[in-house]
Amino acid sequence: MTRSDVAYRITKMAMMLALALVLSILEAWLLPKGILPIPGLKLGLANIAILVTLYCVGKKEALAVAVMRSVMLLFFGGNVIGFSFSLIGGIAAWCAMSLLSEARHVSIFGVSFGGAACHSLGQILVAVLVTRTLYVVIYLPYLMLASCAAGGVIAFLTIPVVKALDHFGMEMIQ
Repeated sequence: MTRSDVAYRITKMAMMLALALVLSILEAWLLPKGILPIPGLKLGLANIAILVTLYCVGKKEALAVAVMRSVMLLFFGGNVIGFSFSLIGGIAAWCAMSLLSEARHVSIFGVSFGGAACHSLGQILVAVLVTRTLYVVIYLPYLMLASCAAGGVIAFLTIPVVKALDHFGMEMIQ
């Protein structure tokens, strides 16, 4: 791999990371904590950037963007507990999305739903470890239902971006 190839990959990932961070900050402004009916629930606008990266750049790059987004948000004023929820949820979501994106008959909606569901599972795992009780698992069906609905919205918003990048032959992010 030449230096210019490495520079291209890094540039694409940096652009997707910047998009993920902007979407995270935008969501925090538009939907402040406590406005949604389920505690801890977010729409997950940054997952648009993760899905676009997965479909248009690559799996490894999507994982890197997901992890770096969590780390950057911690440095921008987050806390270690929130970072743990974000990181473990993001990695769990990436695992599901990577596997589902390879399946022949799974659409971007299925990939997004699977990622949202696994993000919820990852968050509940962190909650069990933080609280040292299994009682938080009772929260899982509510979180799963709400996050899958959010996953549908994210897929709906991601499809035009992926189609545009396919149509323009990736020049937009190269």
